[in-house]
Amino acid sequence: MDESQNPVYKDKAHGQFRELSYSYKDGGNFDQTVGFHDQVDRLVLQQAWDLFHERIEAAKQRVLAGEVSPIVYYMEKNLLDPLNLSMMAGFSVWRVKWHFRPGVFKRLKEPTLQKYAAAFNITLDQLKKVD
Repeated sequence: MDESQNPVYKDKAHGQFRELSYSYKDGGNFDQTVGFHDQVDRLVLQQAWDLFHERIEAAKQRVLAGEVSPIVYYMEKNLLDPLNLSMMAGFSVWRVKWHFRPGVFKRLKEPTLQKYAAAFNITLDQLKKVD
C-alpha cells in the first residue's frame, strides 16, 4: 500500500486502541506508522465481536438443551475450532468431534477431561457445567 493510501489517525478521538500500519516509502522500503482505529475499523470489529458472542450464546443454548457437550461451548468461548482444540488437548480431530456428543462426554474419564480443562484454562468442575 502506498503511503498516501494509508490514512493514519493520530487523534485519540478515533478510538482508544492503536494499530500498526505498514506502507511503502520512496525506494521500496517499508515504513511503520502507529495510529488509532477509524470509525469504519471500529464498526467492522464490533460486528465481528457481535458474531462471536452470538455463536457463543448459541453453543450455550445447545449445551443446555442437551444437544452437545460443554466442550462445544468452551471451544466457541475460546474462539477455537476442532483442529486447534485437538492440537491443544492432544487428541485427534475425529476424537474431539466424538467428544461433542453428550453421552460420550458423560463417560469420559478424568484424565481426558483434565486435558480439555487444561486446554481451556479452566477447572474440571467448570468444564462439567456451563455457567
